[in-house]
Amino acid sequence: MHLVACVRTPKDLEAAASVLGGVLGLTLAEARIRLAPEPPSILASLMPEAASQLVARLRQAGLAVLGVDGAEHAQGQRLVARTATLEPTGAVFQSREGTALPLAWAEVSALFRGASTVRSESAVLQQKAKFSLSTAIATQGLKMSRKEEHTVRSQQEETEQVILLYGKGGQQVVLRERGLDFAFLGAAMQPTRIANMAAVARLLKDKTPGAFYDERLLRLGRRPLPAFVGGETHVQMGKTSQTRLDTAEGLEVLGRALWRAVEEGLLP
Repeated sequence: MHLVACVRTPKDLEAAASVLGGVLGLTLAEARIRLAPEPPSILASLMPEAASQLVARLRQAGLAVLGVDGAEHAQGQRLVARTATLEPTGAVFQSREGTALPLAWAEVSALFRGASTVRSESAVLQQKAKFSLSTAIATQGLKMSRKEEHTVRSQQEETEQVILLYGKGGQQVVLRERGLDFAFLGAAMQPTRIANMAAVARLLKDKTPGAFYDERLLRLGRRPLPAFVGGETHVQMGKTSQTRLDTAEGLEVLGRALWRAVEEGLLP
């Protein structure tokens, strides 16, 4: 499936909603909801040919939209880095498995700093005995209580910073807060992971002055996209249900949309 993404806020939201609704068969209110989120936002998930047709129609209407392959990272060079070796003209990023991806600084076209979130919620249906006067009267004191059911909920949220580095040839390097060895920072290494991620972002930004740099994914990367990207699981075991929502995949989809926008001249 191909995703159709909007990378700039429409100048005329009503006109854009009218066109989007007409093409997709949405009501005006539904189309407004699709266009409402801060870009990059996902408008539709369609087969490749239908996605291309939608992009063409929306561009004719003046919208800054493009198509993103939902599995695009699997087709090109994508590496989740464990460590890096920095050189004057570029860097060699290495995965935990030992795979290496060299990337020249001059070949970096976009650099994004973002964050993803894992939200977990558990719900347990419990029974509790409670005194009931009506039950006591009805049973002449043989039974003094009745069972009531109530749901006990617990929530947990974890956020992880991510840096996405894109090369002009389609290379993608993913640097995750919890998976990165910061030793390559040398004297610039900080006492916390969050501070180290900020240091890595500054370092890469200084090394790639010609690349488009953006930090909006620090906010938007935590935005759930289950309707288009997935990342949500639900498990029911007896009286216990568990829901888990991970925005990591959605973050990378939004990153690819921004990178494609840079490549196609829609950004900056």
